[in-house]
Amino acid sequence: MSETFSLIVTDTSPLFTLVLADSLDVLLRPGLPVSIPDAVYVEATRVHGAPGAEQIVEWINAHLEAVRIVPTDIGIDQQRRLEEGRSARGLGEQSAIETLERFLRLNPTAEALLLFEDSDVAKRRAIVDERASLISTGDFLRELEGVGLIQSSDYILDQAAAKGRNIERQRAASKDATTRERLRAQLRGAGGKSRR
Repeated sequence: MSETFSLIVTDTSPLFTLVLADSLDVLLRPGLPVSIPDAVYVEATRVHGAPGAEQIVEWINAHLEAVRIVPTDIGIDQQRRLEEGRSARGLGEQSAIETLERFLRLNPTAEALLLFEDSDVAKRRAIVDERASLISTGDFLRELEGVGLIQSSDYILDQAAAKGRNIERQRAASKDATTRERLRAQLRGAGGKSRR
């Protein structure tokens, strides 16, 4: 098993929080590839004119060397449901888990981070491979701040809140410090120099 993370997979909610704070670039600060599952991408961008949707598309297109939209079986199901007018709720997080599982199956010694906000994802921890670590947007931002890769996690959360995003759960650090400590060590080992 690796000591470092080699991929960030994001659920939909962190994209919304970061785009509303005009801070999507923080996803690139650890220097890791970022995978956005296809169902997450659709959830975040399918409503044209929705706050942040266009900026997410532009940001992905501007960073194709580091950000990839990953096709999933869940994404195919999502498309079918949308075409039939059925609910596609919760499929983003399922596609994120599918993306993680596929990545870890193809890379038996790799480890990955799942960036999330919804408590449903945390409840699914038992079904996610142990090489996948879950981290909330708030904890991710605090670790970036702790090694000087961003100026202030509170500023980013405040910006998202000012645009109507409910970020109260992101204000408190999680009780499970293991993932945060591992990410902090990796960020420090990679230089942890300021790239504000």
